[in-house]
Amino acid sequence: MRVDFYELSGRFDDPLFVACVLVGRAWPKAASVAIVAPAAQLKTLDERLWQEPEGRFLPHGIDQAEAPIQLSERAPEQAEVLINLDPASPLPTGRFERVLELVPSDEQTRALLRQRWMDWKQRGAEVNHHVLK
Repeated sequence: MRVDFYELSGRFDDPLFVACVLVGRAWPKAASVAIVAPAAQLKTLDERLWQEPEGRFLPHGIDQAEAPIQLSERAPEQAEVLINLDPASPLPTGRFERVLELVPSDEQTRALLRQRWMDWKQRGAEVNHHVLK
């Protein structure tokens, strides 16, 4: 499994915008995409996926297991791509080809994600870091 940490900065400082971009790149190449986010962000993310990326239709639904792009507070048991917007969520135990962790700029959240980095490495994942500017 490959886990990519995307450090948000510059024009890519909005995690919901970045999630929309990543989903647009992943689907339909990946038949199943799951996005984990806190409950407060799910409705906003749902609305934004109707608008971004512009000119694209991304079939998604909140807590709809049959949707190609699943939005939920918890990771499903399986997806080709998992995008995590909630660093406080438990490390998922399901099967995923790729996991994308978004790293906001605040230090408290970064501390949580540093621990996730170590946890993923302990699980044997190939871990990578990218800075978005």
